[in-house]
Amino acid sequence: MSLIKRDPAQPWHPAFWLASLGAGGLSISFFMYLMWMIPHPDHPMPVWSDLVLAVQGGAPLAPGVRSVAVLATLFMVVLALLHLVLLVWNFREHQRAKLTETYTKLKNSPAEVQFMAQPLTLAMTVNVCFASGALFVPGLWSVVEYLFPLAVVAFGVLGVWSLRLYGRYLARYLAKGGFKPEEHNHLSGLMAVFTFSMLSVGFAAPAAMSHIKAISAVAGTFSILFMVIAVIVAFLVLASGAQAMMQFGLQAQATPSIWMMVPILTLLGIEWVRMQHGLAHHFQTPIVPGVLFTTITAIFMSQLLILAIGYRVMILNGYLKSHLVGDQRSPVSFGLICPGVAIVVMGMFWWHLAWVKTGIVEPFSVVYWLGILALAIVQIMTVLALLHLTSRLLSHKSVVIASAQ
Repeated sequence: MSLIKRDPAQPWHPAFWLASLGAGGLSISFFMYLMWMIPHPDHPMPVWSDLVLAVQGGAPLAPGVRSVAVLATLFMVVLALLHLVLLVWNFREHQRAKLTETYTKLKNSPAEVQFMAQPLTLAMTVNVCFASGALFVPGLWSVVEYLFPLAVVAFGVLGVWSLRLYGRYLARYLAKGGFKPEEHNHLSGLMAVFTFSMLSVGFAAPAAMSHIKAISAVAGTFSILFMVIAVIVAFLVLASGAQAMMQFGLQAQATPSIWMMVPILTLLGIEWVRMQHGLAHHFQTPIVPGVLFTTITAIFMSQLLILAIGYRVMILNGYLKSHLVGDQRSPVSFGLICPGVAIVVMGMFWWHLAWVKTGIVEPFSVVYWLGILALAIVQIMTVLALLHLTSRLLSHKSVVIASAQ
């Protein structure tokens, strides 16, 4: 059975993976409400038993929290399912595209780096499955120490695959040359950084939560490895991309790439927070609230600055108007979703760790809910943008259900 039928007028492009990635990221963004609002004293994250207690009234909750938890859970499930549907569709279309001349040209062009979106999306799938499994499978956390090594292996496989993909892209230029600044007047090369950062934060989860020191140390080692790779590649891409953009101007179709550092900073920021918890648990390294406040605030403020600059550029070149409202259609537009997801997730970390946990803002006070409301508005706008882009770019795909042949 084919759930999604592709419009022949729109060739498949690696950027279509970002549709699935965005849906998965939004699913995790709704998990953030449960993470910070539902008590989970016996676990580092909410699990099935915590959710049941909260929904059934067995846990003391502030007014409104139970309703928020129910709505967040529903959105999390729906978006996780959308992530999986779009994932299957991309696998199918990717296989079909391999037989086309367009695919061959992409693999031997500057756009080859966009194929990094596939392991990036699959790394998000691991995260979505882990969060959903912990939350909806009763008793799963009792065997979580057996799952952490599997997660390390899964991210390891994706890591090797990512390095091979990027190695081929980089080696082609190093061996044959042909790098032209006028073809790289954008920041699309940050797709590789995005992927390495996702792997880094994935490894950081068992590093932070495993009670077995060896597992935590191995996961932490790989987390740091991919963090270092991400930082090095980011420096190279930003340096060359900024120079090319200043010389030739920003390539219009790659405009969303100017926001790509926003999700990258969220991933590296969460990786840093997770590593702090892992080090505190296994190496007795104290978590200093002042350092936590300074670091997370610096990251979040940097993201807001990038969003503001990118928004100004998009107003000047008309990208938002033409691709979100107008008649322009490009799969690269799905790159607009990830920054919205990232600012909500990082905002949740910043609000709770830098302001609530430090005692500056009282939990569930009027000020607290105003901060949550601001993030929720961005989150809903991002959901609507994802649904709008999915409808426009997959207009003949998401609404047509073909019978089995």
